[in-house]
Amino acid sequence: MCVSVGLANLKAQPASVAKTLACLRESHSNGGALFACFRVGDSRTFDWFASRNRLAEFDILPSLLRREEVRAQIPELQIPIGPNSEANSQACSIATVDGFKMESSVLFDGHLAQSLHAGGAYAAKSPLDAKLAKQLALAVCEDLFEQRFSEISVYINWDAWTPWFHGIAWDWTAVLFDRRKRAFSILAITDTD
Repeated sequence: MCVSVGLANLKAQPASVAKTLACLRESHSNGGALFACFRVGDSRTFDWFASRNRLAEFDILPSLLRREEVRAQIPELQIPIGPNSEANSQACSIATVDGFKMESSVLFDGHLAQSLHAGGAYAAKSPLDAKLAKQLALAVCEDLFEQRFSEISVYINWDAWTPWFHGIAWDWTAVLFDRRKRAFSILAITDTD
C-alpha cells in the first residue's frame, strides 16, 4: 500500500507558509526550514489506517517519507532511502526514518509559534514577537486545513532523523495529514550554534 498509493506534489504554497519559512530561515541561519505538501491518492487501505490515526504504525509514515516523490521535492532533507540500501549507507549514517510520534493536532500551532518566536541558535532577537508568531502559526493552520484540528493527524519528531538536521535543540519535524483534503504536509526545522 505504501508503495502503490499515489502521491502528487501540491506546488501551490499559501502566503502564510511562505512567510513562515522566510522567518524561520532568517532566525535559523545555520540550519533552515523546509516544507512540502502532497495529495495522497485514493486507497481504502490507507484510509483505514489514516482514519484511525495509525500512520505511525507498521512503517507506514517512514515508507511514505522515503518515497521518491517526497525525496525529490525536498532533496535538501536527505531522507534515507531505506535501512538496507547501499546508497543510504554511503549517503548518511542514519539508516531509519524513526522517532515520529502522534501528537494532538491542537498543539501544532503552539510548536510552530514557539519556533517562530524563539528563533534559532543565533537569533539575538526574533523577527516576530509572541503575539505575531502565534497569529502567523494560526494563519498557517487556516491556510493548510482551515483550522479543522479534529480532521488532522500530526506526527512530530524532535530527533535528527536525516543528515540535514544538526542533532541539537532546534530540530523539529511535523508531518500533518488532512483526512478531508488528503493532504500530506512536511515541515522540517533545524539550526546549530
